[in-house]
Amino acid sequence: MVATYFDHHDCSRRFLIRPNCSLRWREVVRFYLAMVVVSFGIAVAFAVQGAWLVLPFAGLEMAVLGAALYVVARRSYRWQVVSVHADRIEIAEHGTGQQRLETFQRAWARVRLQPAAIQGHPSRLTIGSHGRRVEIGGCLNEDDKKYLAHELSLAVRSNY
Repeated sequence: MVATYFDHHDCSRRFLIRPNCSLRWREVVRFYLAMVVVSFGIAVAFAVQGAWLVLPFAGLEMAVLGAALYVVARRSYRWQVVSVHADRIEIAEHGTGQQRLETFQRAWARVRLQPAAIQGHPSRLTIGSHGRRVEIGGCLNEDDKKYLAHELSLAVRSNY
């Protein structure tokens, strides 16, 4: 997901880049609890009929599902902000427990969309200058990367 903002206070253009997230954390927990109730309800029904070995496998299945949902939900809370100011470009990356800020001089910065070396792999969108590059939009699909590359190129080249 790409959202574009123009800040009238400092005449900068900001691009917020986040992964698409279909469920909020509270909804993920509700889904997980519903799956636990259904799975253990079925497992208990089989255990009552004598197939007690179903219970440990249902527990293992729910533990794996819970871990997978946690990892996916945690990764969906990372985001990047690319700010194009009059003289510089700032790229702020916020992840789970990590934050990074990169700055480039706007006059020298170049936006580059590199096609994938292997067919079927994602392309890479980078901003950089003087041999230093930062990848942005790693969570985006190809259409969103092309859109972002176009908009960033316009923002870097334009005069405010």
